[in-house]
Amino acid sequence: MTSSLPLILREEPFFEATEVSLPDAVRVVTMEFPEVRMDDLPEIFDGHFHLLAQARPIGPGFAVYEGDVTDEFDVTIGFPVAEPTDLEGIDNGTFPTGRALVMSHLGGFDGLGSAWELLMETHFARGGAVPRAVVEIYVTDPSVVAHDDLRTDLLVLL
Repeated sequence: MTSSLPLILREEPFFEATEVSLPDAVRVVTMEFPEVRMDDLPEIFDGHFHLLAQARPIGPGFAVYEGDVTDEFDVTIGFPVAEPTDLEGIDNGTFPTGRALVMSHLGGFDGLGSAWELLMETHFARGGAVPRAVVEIYVTDPSVVAHDDLRTDLLVLL
């Protein structure tokens, strides 16, 4: 973990599923969206990440998914921050802690489905139970990095 970008667990990608301990007390700002479907995500991300960015993030954006992502699920989006915010509609909190299985996806968001499939297959092959939640950390900023050069770290919270 780098001190200025607390959700980047390491500089080089995780080419294989790797168990990590997530850092404690990473302060975040978030917005929660209950009972959504996959088709709702572009509107949620495009319509709300810019609001969260007003809280002066110090690291990459993320999304925490809870529930069955093939049906309705809850999603929380956010950024790590140095200080809490009082911006209306934005919650203050901390990033999930504990153990996680992590793997990086390199490339556009359209390839995330197959990357998740591989990570979940690995998780269950290792005897893993249904995860607490799954997380995407958007290590690179899609507004400044070419589509093929994007990196998204995928986490299964154990």
